[in-house]
Amino acid sequence: MGMRLLVLHGPNLNLLGVRDGTRGLSDLDTALRARARELGLTLKIVQSNHEGVLLDTLAAEREAVEGILINPASLFGSYALKEGLEAVGLPAIEVLLRPPARESVVGEACVLQVHGAGGGFEPYLEALDTFASGVFTPGKPEPKKSLGRKQEGESPAAAKSASSGAGKSMGRKGASETTGAALVRVPAKPLALPSGQGASGSGKSIGRKPSAAKSDVAESSKSGKTLGRGSKSVASTTDLLTRVLVRQKISDRLAGKLTASELSTWARSRYEAIQGGSPAEHGQRDLLEDSLQRLTLSHLPSTKLSDEQLVDLMTRLDEG
Repeated sequence: MGMRLLVLHGPNLNLLGVRDGTRGLSDLDTALRARARELGLTLKIVQSNHEGVLLDTLAAEREAVEGILINPASLFGSYALKEGLEAVGLPAIEVLLRPPARESVVGEACVLQVHGAGGGFEPYLEALDTFASGVFTPGKPEPKKSLGRKQEGESPAAAKSASSGAGKSMGRKGASETTGAALVRVPAKPLALPSGQGASGSGKSIGRKPSAAKSDVAESSKSGKTLGRGSKSVASTTDLLTRVLVRQKISDRLAGKLTASELSTWARSRYEAIQGGSPAEHGQRDLLEDSLQRLTLSHLPSTKLSDEQLVDLMTRLDEG
């Protein structure tokens, strides 16, 4: 059985297409269900003009689904929806048919934001493709083929005929091109931070976090205290996740020693390991978790990192 997703449509989306005579909400839901069938996903779709109904649905369906696709529409500034998503703890992707008037508060609780420019349904379909890739499902490192997107080894001509998603970008919104129905894909936090500025928001996890509490690596003392949780022997240095190790893996990717998929698979395995209690460099756990999340998503068409963005990430690890 494929991944089960909750799709939440916000206020006034029931009137989608009414004023300009274009495709409406029923057309969008039909397109979503068709793509979901192709990808093996199961959808629960709810639209409401009331914030409370969206929150109640989120709470009621939290145990029945494994991911959330949300278009808050005019509620993009809702702290209540943000808190609801954070409380549920499921991977969520925010989609907006057009860019919001200001930064989305709801998007701060999501692992990814996909904003359209031309008002089409592409942001929703991109979000489904990302969920179907398996990136949020433990034990499935190899993504499914995204429909209509360029894959590794595919010729440029084939990619051009398969997709019209020009203008893709990752990072700050201002970096995207605005040709045609371009999409803006924004990660949970920017890759490169200005000098002296810390990362905003709390660390976001891929999927539900294990019940065990996170802990930084304990510093060794003369009395022989152990590293990690309750271990009776000092943890092997090969198990310790450090900024140097992550930088080396990125460097190997830039040098062609690792493919994008191999780097993503490695990052995902290390992320799951430290979520399960494996040791991380003292005082750097949040930065390392954030970096691993970005690298885990870096091979997908909608969140692919350029060489420049990988270098920015290395710089951030240096400054951390």
